[in-house]
Amino acid sequence: MEWNPKEVVIIYNFEERGNREALAYAKQIAQNVNEVDISKTPLNERQMAQLLDNLGVSVEDVIDRRADVYQEKYKDAELSLMDWLTAIEHNPELLRTPIGILGNRAIVCETPGDMLKLDDGQGFDQNMKT
Repeated sequence: MEWNPKEVVIIYNFEERGNREALAYAKQIAQNVNEVDISKTPLNERQMAQLLDNLGVSVEDVIDRRADVYQEKYKDAELSLMDWLTAIEHNPELLRTPIGILGNRAIVCETPGDMLKLDDGQGFDQNMKT
């Protein structure tokens, strides 16, 4: 997955209200927003591995333990990294969202407003300068 350093990438689930709110915040900090709606286009294993690398976290850090599928199928499971990546690809609701990326900064948002943490304080115009 190639990301333009001048655009915000938001990985979100449109079906979740808070995720849609985070999308609105993303649009406040960058002119170009690359929307990745996992309810329509789940990330594959390679994309998930790259995302984990960008975030600098382990797969366990991006698992949504509140998701029904987690509670029903994975709560007591001991899975390898590859098994988790496969599980997320087939059950995208396992991924904690929204996730925002801008340049070399990435964040798993706890609240929709956390998306604003990607802004380096210079505002929309400064993020877009080349």
